[in-house]
Amino acid sequence: MFASRLVNAATLVAALCPCSIAKADIATEWNVIAVEATAVPPNSILQSRVLAITHAAMYDAARVANRKPALFAKNVQANGPSSVEAAVAAAALAVLRRLAPAQSAAVDAAYKSMLSSIAEGPEKANGVDLGQAVAEKLLELRSTDGSSRKADIKLKDGPGSYQLTPPHSMQPILAHWSAVTPFVIRLDDSYKTKGPPRLDGAQFKADFDEVKLLGARHSTARTADQTAAAVFWTVQTGVPWFAAARAAAADRKGTVLDNLHLFALLSVAVADSQIACFKDKYDRLHWRPITAIRIATTLKIPTLAGDETWEPLLGTPPHPEYPSAHACFSGAAEAVLRGELKTDSVRVSVTFPPVFGVTRTFSSFSAISKEVNDARVWGGIHFRSADVDGHELGQRVGEAVLRDFGATSPSH
Repeated sequence: MFASRLVNAATLVAALCPCSIAKADIATEWNVIAVEATAVPPNSILQSRVLAITHAAMYDAARVANRKPALFAKNVQANGPSSVEAAVAAAALAVLRRLAPAQSAAVDAAYKSMLSSIAEGPEKANGVDLGQAVAEKLLELRSTDGSSRKADIKLKDGPGSYQLTPPHSMQPILAHWSAVTPFVIRLDDSYKTKGPPRLDGAQFKADFDEVKLLGARHSTARTADQTAAAVFWTVQTGVPWFAAARAAAADRKGTVLDNLHLFALLSVAVADSQIACFKDKYDRLHWRPITAIRIATTLKIPTLAGDETWEPLLGTPPHPEYPSAHACFSGAAEAVLRGELKTDSVRVSVTFPPVFGVTRTFSSFSAISKEVNDARVWGGIHFRSADVDGHELGQRVGEAVLRDFGATSPSH
């Protein structure tokens, strides 16, 4: 398998779940390559944008090669009969070279290996030209999408307000992400959550007590399996979800276009979910558990029992708590995969960190989402409401993508 030629980041996903690409084709091969090439720091949110551009380019290239109009790179035409494999590979290569330059050498090696298996001739040359043209068009369109902007955030004092979190007190990141242009949805009030619960209400008390008990660094109430799940879900969110998508694609035994369509749907939906999520995060500016639990000792809210020395199991991400980005991502992924595949069932095992890490096995997409929601509480970095409401927001995004993009299936 030519994906195995990747180094560094390649080791990551190869260890995650080689079983998920048992039936490989150009779509699944390049999905693995793209995930590997982008599965490095800093975070899942930036990765989601790159993967969406990559998979949109791959799908558009295949559509045009099959004499169908592109969905994103509109008006790009083929020079003549074109190899789908060459077009898809060339499109992916051009995007990843530009947006994941640290992995260019590894991606180039994989591309050359794949291209060598295609017979020389005008169809191969046309395919390469087509893929490059589609990629360049998409890269041009996304070059002004707002992802490189900066935004200054003024934090507020007081109960419920987000504060810089120890131990590093980093400045909040991705405050500008709400201004990034979505791939499919139109960001409006329909993609807002209901907001975090009242600090003096029963729901917040339940959330507070749960994360204080189960999310503490040295919790004696958290089980070993819960700890393992919390550690596992420090993985970039797309890695397990794309492994699940590949496993489902292999079971479905669809065509290359079917798989390209599935990965494009999934990638743009989760990318849009992160844009909607960060819009809500910075509108709400809700505090993290470490802030709430430590400050509660000074609040006149008798239902909240604070602890000035409390620490979470995991390091707290440097951005507002509500809603949970992992949960938004997972809600969108679950909605797309269940809706497109017409089933909740999937068989996938994923290991993280690689080789010596935690292995999680799932039998349904909803089970993956449920564990994400639980794991962020068990890690001590989210209140339960942020996960539940974030998942619901992500589902709305996924359903909208299915409605507005899913109708353009390969059979149309």
